[in-house]
Amino acid sequence: MWTRPWFNPFRKAKMLRQKIETAYPALLSAPPIREVEMEVVFGTPSKNCSGTGICMIASRFPQDYTIACPHAPAIIHCAPGQEQELVFRFRKNRLCDRAAQAYFTAGFFLVEESFALPQRLIRQWGLPVDKIPPGRYPLEEYSREWRLYFSLQPTGRP
Repeated sequence: MWTRPWFNPFRKAKMLRQKIETAYPALLSAPPIREVEMEVVFGTPSKNCSGTGICMIASRFPQDYTIACPHAPAIIHCAPGQEQELVFRFRKNRLCDRAAQAYFTAGFFLVEESFALPQRLIRQWGLPVDKIPPGRYPLEEYSREWRLYFSLQPTGRP
């Protein structure tokens, strides 16, 4: 009856099964980047926020809250498995002109006095230090943001 024995139009079609084994070893093994947006108040802590550096880091201020010290929101992140540095990203459109001129015109960011990192970040991210020491820190300008890099290498103690 049929000329081709392997072809039968009345036979149920077999569904092709595909063995789907999706593996993303690079994605599964690395934890996500730890990132939080916080408010950075510029200045020196002992000089009542005048001077250079960072006076304090706080949770975001309410929208109607006013503060006399120069401040800006920053996205703070730490890459997974690389606790060697914290990166502060300041979006240019969120910086006032005064802060941009005072703190972001040189190729570095000067910290006159050490400042404390938020305890929440230290605990949640397991950071090896609780303060950033005074010094000159790398500052990079991009088209839409400034990036500030703080080393997290604990300083040698005698």
